[in-house]
Amino acid sequence: MRANCQCQSRRQFLGQGLGLGLALLLPSLGDASQFTATEGSIWIDGRKAQQKMSVNANSRIKTGANGKAQFVIGDNAFLLAANSEVRFNPIRKRSTTISGLRLLTGGLLSVFGTGNKKLLTPTATIGIRGTGVYMMAEADSSYICLCYGKVDLAANHSPALNYPLSAEHHLGKLVGSDGSVVETGMQGHTDEELVMLEALVGRKVPF
Repeated sequence: MRANCQCQSRRQFLGQGLGLGLALLLPSLGDASQFTATEGSIWIDGRKAQQKMSVNANSRIKTGANGKAQFVIGDNAFLLAANSEVRFNPIRKRSTTISGLRLLTGGLLSVFGTGNKKLLTPTATIGIRGTGVYMMAEADSSYICLCYGKVDLAANHSPALNYPLSAEHHLGKLVGSDGSVVETGMQGHTDEELVMLEALVGRKVPF
């Protein structure tokens, strides 16, 4: 029931954002990375986010209790939930291309273009290449959903033990701080959100 409430809240946010003109700056595929919609309190690298503020490949983005952020970095698109914090890593210094990210807390839905990337949470490491992933990070566990594509999943407690995963339409795993990896159902995100994010970077979902 809790997951359903989260999904409904996100659908309302996206619909209201478009309907009320909350979009800040919708980039073209070759444009600089930008927010495309925001709600509530958001900080970039410790500074309160302002209209048309850029998001960089090494940005650290945080949302407050009432904050949500939808943004694009290169050919990757993201939806950051309330009470969440993510830090991006550039492929090299001053590059506009990300090599990966670290979700420190909260929830993040991501769709990625081609190229290898590493995603980190407090309990899990995910190696990807062009896929859709939802992550929800807490101190003692991480929920990871492979929405479609292929990933290599490892618990940070047991990094040598690798789990190659593939999915056409959602495969959820709960990764504990003790190294446990158990299958679980889809939660915290929707197909509509994936469709929206892929559209921001000129792609369609594969399902």
